[in-house]
Amino acid sequence: MKTLVTLFLLCLLGAFPQQKIQAETQHASKKFSIGLNVFNGTTDNSSFYLYGPTPLSATMEAGTSRSFGPLDPGTYTINVYASAPGSHTFTFNGTSITTSTGYATFSNVSITYTSSLSIY
Repeated sequence: MKTLVTLFLLCLLGAFPQQKIQAETQHASKKFSIGLNVFNGTTDNSSFYLYGPTPLSATMEAGTSRSFGPLDPGTYTINVYASAPGSHTFTFNGTSITTSTGYATFSNVSITYTSSLSIY
């Protein structure tokens, strides 16, 4: 009888799931993405074409700004076009090209952080 009660208690304990408490450390990973902020300050549409690890193209309406991304970091070539006639200043990350041809090319530029492109 004593063996039967012991066996019953062992079966009863085995029927309840045992909890395993484990301390875990979680590292807060800071995720970020690289993007391109574009502003068209002209009175007409403009467009740009990005050639590189993340190809991208878009047409921008007059007086609008948009953000694009995520982009992979790397070396890019950027062609920018303005359809409004006259002289325009195209600026990418502080480097400006002023021309009346209606377009500008930024060759072999490095994008490793969120960048800006503007057309005036």
